[in-house]
Amino acid sequence: MELLRWPLRVATATLLCGPLLALYWTDPWELACLAVTGVLHVEVGLRLWRERPANRIGPLLVVCGLVWLLDAWGRVTLPALFTAGMMLSIVHDPMHLHAGLIVSSGRLRGRWERLVAAAGYAYWPVLVAGAMVAGTLSTGHLLHLRAWSYPLVGVFLAGLFIVRYRRADRAERHVYAPFWAALAVNGLCTAMLSTVAYGSGHWPTTLYALGAALIPVGAALSMHRAERRHLLRARDRERRRVERDVHDGVQQRLLAAAMMLRQDDPALVARGAAEVEQAIADLRDLVRGMNPAALVCHGLSGAVAAIAERAAVPVLVDDRVSHLTLPEPVAVAAYFVTMEAVTNSQKHARAGRVSVTLATSGGRVEVTVHDDGIGGALAVPGGGLHGLRERVESCGGTLRVSSTRGRGTAVRAVMPLAAS
Repeated sequence: MELLRWPLRVATATLLCGPLLALYWTDPWELACLAVTGVLHVEVGLRLWRERPANRIGPLLVVCGLVWLLDAWGRVTLPALFTAGMMLSIVHDPMHLHAGLIVSSGRLRGRWERLVAAAGYAYWPVLVAGAMVAGTLSTGHLLHLRAWSYPLVGVFLAGLFIVRYRRADRAERHVYAPFWAALAVNGLCTAMLSTVAYGSGHWPTTLYALGAALIPVGAALSMHRAERRHLLRARDRERRRVERDVHDGVQQRLLAAAMMLRQDDPALVARGAAEVEQAIADLRDLVRGMNPAALVCHGLSGAVAAIAERAAVPVLVDDRVSHLTLPEPVAVAAYFVTMEAVTNSQKHARAGRVSVTLATSGGRVEVTVHDDGIGGALAVPGGGLHGLRERVESCGGTLRVSSTRGRGTAVRAVMPLAAS
């Protein structure tokens, strides 16, 4: 993903700064609408693609933005092919439909969703093919086809998303309401312009661009809400785990100890004292994962040094943050990233050497752990790396894992110093 990020931005800038500026310089308002819509799609798509590589909505938005900018360029240079938004009808609108189907899951689920997505991509090409067979392929005829067919498609899609909305629970409705609302507004603009309000001048394109610009905005808002919900659920799971461990372990030991210590039998009193000591040990084990003792006593630098000393493989630490007092959430997240990555290098990667780098740059702290092991590490749901990603993202940061087989693994966490 990182390799594609800047080439895609360069392609976007090329479409904007080259042909678009040359072709639309006499109409800056229309240029602004077209440019903002295309750039919003690409930038939001790149961000979602980077943060959620398993979710297809990011790549879809990137392609949507590039298609939009290509259409803006083609309307002037190749009017016979691009006129009246035909390119958008063929590719752009079906992609929005596709994004609406996968926004909650990241990919198409089941035969019904695949069928709807395939019908969306095939809808306009089938109409165009029909016009070609009838020998009436012209801009006016295609506009007429779109005018009478779009209301039918709109009714079908409205029914589809109403059913999805009714089947969603209350939390899911709150999370994805911005994106679904953006789809509805964009669909209304498209239907209105394609049926009763399409005419000459620039205002139809401007209105269509404003409607389309709501799509990436709604996607960004919905993905932000989804991430917040995910983090809240993760915290709830952690709280329930601690409650269960206390109830099933420490609490039972203390209850048993209390009963033994009330007896007159010295042997029972001794057993009660042993139970108290064991309960204290259990509490230490329980809180170690929440407030590591080394981190509390010695700070991040000392705690990472302790990890390196205990490791079974040589660990080289490059500490450039020893002079800083990091916010507690950042320090804790950095500690666990280091500990998990070093542990994985020992247990799974068969590494002979590990390097840990702690640095700051531009108001951010960066933690990088690299080994020379076998590579092939994956952040699977429920795994240690997946849990680290949740912890880092709760601080407003990002976690990236680069692991090519035979070339080792690099885990890099970047978090803002202002995290609270």
